[in-house]
Amino acid sequence: MKKTLIVLLAMVLCIAGITGCSKKEEEKKYTAALLIPYQGDQSFYDLAVEGMKLVDTNLSDVSTKIIEIGTDDSKWKSYFIDAAEEGYDVILSCNWQIAPYMNEVAAEYPDQKFINFDIEDAAGLDNVYSMFYSTNEIGYLCGVVAAATTTSDMELADENATIGFIGGMDIPGINDFMVGYVEGAKSVNPDIKVAVSYVGGFQDVATAKEIALNQYKTGVDVIFACAGNAGNGVIDAANELNKYVIGVDSDQALLYAETDEAKAQKIITSGYKTIDKTILTSVTAAKEGTLSWGTHVQFGFKEDGIGIAKNKFYEAAATDNVKAAVDSAEKALKDGALTISSAFDMDDTAISKFRETVQP
Repeated sequence: MKKTLIVLLAMVLCIAGITGCSKKEEEKKYTAALLIPYQGDQSFYDLAVEGMKLVDTNLSDVSTKIIEIGTDDSKWKSYFIDAAEEGYDVILSCNWQIAPYMNEVAAEYPDQKFINFDIEDAAGLDNVYSMFYSTNEIGYLCGVVAAATTTSDMELADENATIGFIGGMDIPGINDFMVGYVEGAKSVNPDIKVAVSYVGGFQDVATAKEIALNQYKTGVDVIFACAGNAGNGVIDAANELNKYVIGVDSDQALLYAETDEAKAQKIITSGYKTIDKTILTSVTAAKEGTLSWGTHVQFGFKEDGIGIAKNKFYEAAATDNVKAAVDSAEKALKDGALTISSAFDMDDTAISKFRETVQP
């Protein structure tokens, strides 16, 4: 009996030791929280989620959490306060809408580290690292694709040199895509016309579809959709009328590749940001203590921060002339031989005049 008690006691001590070790292992993990309005937009926010998945896959000593903060901005600050109080090693979020709330909390919690993975301006805070992507370069490459496509021998193209752009809102962050898109298109055809419209938000799929249907029916045969979740309405319109569309942020054709290949075939390409990869590299650097807090960096084509998708649908649909035009533009970007205008350097009047010069 005494021997049995000794064995049982030894087992209990062993189990306690293992549990204690496991707890210590868990406590050692670096913690990262991503705060975004929602998942499932099949574009920008989902790409950030993919970035956190890359962290999970590549960094076994990092524990991640995705927190959906909803679309009611009156509640956003409280979510950031809760995350800061929770004590995550780093909190990630993004964009011009969320940044004011994130920065306000960052100022109130100077010991808490924050990463804004997509914002055009620096926070001016020592505990915030921020990134931006050259959206005018994305627009430029997509404009080259659209202009080279519209009068090409591609199956759904026609003889009209008219293309479309649909943005979520009439704001600098969206107009930077538009300005680059127009300049890229004009580099292929100086006389091209570009129909420019805005949804008024980033979630109204129905309105985006209606606008796209109207553009297509007035002679547009390819539209660049820069409208977040609402952009799915443009893709629906393209599929319905058998026209071309260009996606944004992520490789959107791959979202439909297995479930609706006919729809995927309408998406010639997508202009993308490498948000997923830069989230991984920034969290890695933060964990290792090498991230330069208080700095703001920008990634363009030269830095592998942006590009266009060249998947099987692009390879199948694009003619050799379209591909050659894209390759030439990419080389010029890589060599630093292109100067592309930016909406961030233009006021509302200049943007309005710029649009007017190419309207059909």
